[in-house]
Amino acid sequence: PLGTFHPSTPSVSRSRNLARITCTASFFRLCTLILLLQLARVSCFSRATLRPTASRLAFQSFRSKADAHNYEYLRRPVNPLCRPILAMTGGRLKERDALFELVLKWITHPEWDMTLTLRDAVAKTEHLIDEHMVNPQGSELSRKCPGVAPFFTRLPLIKALDFFGSRVSVEERQYVPPTFSEVRQIFNIAQVYEMQGAIKMLTFDADDTLYEHGMDLEPGDWIVDALLQLLHSGIFVAVVTAAGYPGKPDRYASRFKGLLQKMKELNTPKEVYSRFYCVGGECNYLFRITEGYGMEEVDPSVWMTDDMKAWKDEDIKKLLDVAESSLKAVCADHRLDVQFIRKARAVGCYPTRAENRIAYEALEDIALTVQDAIINNVDGAPVLPFCAFNGNRDVWIDIGDKRFGIQALQSFLGVSSQQSCHLGDRFTKTGNDMRARDIAMTVWVTSPAETEDYLELFLTELGTEAARECAKSRPQGPKQGTVEWQKAQTIQRNTAGP
Repeated sequence: PLGTFHPSTPSVSRSRNLARITCTASFFRLCTLILLLQLARVSCFSRATLRPTASRLAFQSFRSKADAHNYEYLRRPVNPLCRPILAMTGGRLKERDALFELVLKWITHPEWDMTLTLRDAVAKTEHLIDEHMVNPQGSELSRKCPGVAPFFTRLPLIKALDFFGSRVSVEERQYVPPTFSEVRQIFNIAQVYEMQGAIKMLTFDADDTLYEHGMDLEPGDWIVDALLQLLHSGIFVAVVTAAGYPGKPDRYASRFKGLLQKMKELNTPKEVYSRFYCVGGECNYLFRITEGYGMEEVDPSVWMTDDMKAWKDEDIKKLLDVAESSLKAVCADHRLDVQFIRKARAVGCYPTRAENRIAYEALEDIALTVQDAIINNVDGAPVLPFCAFNGNRDVWIDIGDKRFGIQALQSFLGVSSQQSCHLGDRFTKTGNDMRARDIAMTVWVTSPAETEDYLELFLTELGTEAARECAKSRPQGPKQGTVEWQKAQTIQRNTAGP
């Protein structure tokens, strides 16, 4: 009987020890199960680590092809439900830059148990960039930010922060940290400061940089006066755009009608207007201003580089065939009402009805899908460079990219990378301004208003009286009597109350 055993007997002790071991093992099994469930949940919805080995191998093969051709691509998810594109970008599709995010990381996430202030982070970045320019391959910045674009000048970020802080009290905020946009603007200001005395050519994207998407330069736009002042200052000005109208210089003349009309009114001399160019189709066509203030196309044999002249028609057709097939298939998958256009060196799609607009996330997915298709459906690495990009309202695939267009202009005009700067709005992996970073200084804007901000600063710092007067003439806010001005007045009146 059990009553005959004393609690201290060996049999009872062994039973108690066994019970403890059993309970402990059960507890650890339960903890392990909970941990596995949590890992499975995170894996399914965020990082998709539980992929079949074949899928991972396929992606590695895709990346090796892309890297061989010097292109950076995002991973296309095998199952969009498991790894949506928003998870890949943190929900900020238009705000992705490794260097800017590194600065934000130092501010918002402790590094070695120490969170930096904005000023400390900016100072640290300025030092790392200076070090990187001396030794790009073995610098600390190259380790913290692999694949960072080359720097053609140093960046006085502390000076830029002082200027930015005089307008936006970003360092005085107690609860709201600096944003991606604010870090981007600080870098832009630093680049504009460093351009003084060195710049010989400014290139601009067109849509959403010089003017709103699909619009034109108008005679009353202040940016027209700014461009004219740049030309008078001896600086080459070029618009490098995806819009391709081969053999149709009048189409470009209509887009720049405000500038051309102003030149005609002022009887601008040839030595001034001859400094203006337009590169169309990313890099495929070059146009210049004629004596009658129109536009004419320049013979490709005169300005194209040897690499660009070597692109063969059969290779162009093969790449565009793959791009068009993929474009139509993915648009059908998204059930989009779009029209397709096939040109000599481009193919694209846009909404059938002007009032309809495709969701930005859908445009991103289309661009990434076509990039993937071209890389994987062409035997080996693509024979030709290409640019498949989200144009904010449409998607286009062009032969070549803006790197080739700017490089050809530099060679044609005798300008170096250290003397060139490109302003554009699409510096993401699905944008068509990204490759300009390889060949010139860059300024990342988000609207024509921001472009005017940096031109105003540049003209103010240029050092000539005419440039300063042009900067001072920029209107502040919407023009009186316009729809925007009337809206502002209505909002002010309703906000102020009786």
